[in-house]
Amino acid sequence: MRAVRTALSLGLAGAGLLACADKPPSSGAEPEVAGGEVRLVGVAIEDWSCDLIATPALVAETLGMPARAIDSTLGSAPGTPKPCNFVVEAVVPEAWSFDLDCRDTALATADRLFAEYLARNEELIAQFDAATGGKVTKDDAGVEQVAVAAPVEVAVGKRGLDHHGQAILFVDDDTPCYARVAGPDAERRLVVARLVAQRLTPATAPMRPRPVPVPAPAGK
Repeated sequence: MRAVRTALSLGLAGAGLLACADKPPSSGAEPEVAGGEVRLVGVAIEDWSCDLIATPALVAETLGMPARAIDSTLGSAPGTPKPCNFVVEAVVPEAWSFDLDCRDTALATADRLFAEYLARNEELIAQFDAATGGKVTKDDAGVEQVAVAAPVEVAVGKRGLDHHGQAILFVDDDTPCYARVAGPDAERRLVVARLVAQRLTPATAPMRPRPVPVPAPAGK
């Protein structure tokens, strides 16, 4: 019986390098708040870019190898930016990507994805075990077939899951967003996911700009 194999296709979209802290919306008047100033946080989708979270230079510095950005051939859901994709020039070039969802429904969507990814990951492992009887098998070219990696909870954001041995899904800890980060190995995936989480702030999030109060100066 042929071994069960899978590949998970994930687009991943980006967060930014501490930019646009007070970027106003592209149109519309600034709302009034009684008793004090307000500022706007969030970057409108049409104004947002991957460089707000991670430039190729930052990816290269993080992974210790040259990196370049490539245009995403994938579309995105309405209200979300396109995935941010990079090629890292290792001995064998590596594909890395991240994507973000900061819509009003993002956290509910993340809860659903956690459940779906976890269930599918475990299902694929069970299918592989049933197909191989727990024995090492090889394909027609003599290459060993291995089961998809088990899902693992990881320490990034409020909650993170490394799933299918291919990507990390995490809920951010200071924005109403979730992110997905894909790359070739678990240890470096977590490093990149933490970079995205660090750079993803209310000021850089690709979300509907919204007002936040400005604290009054001390002593007033």
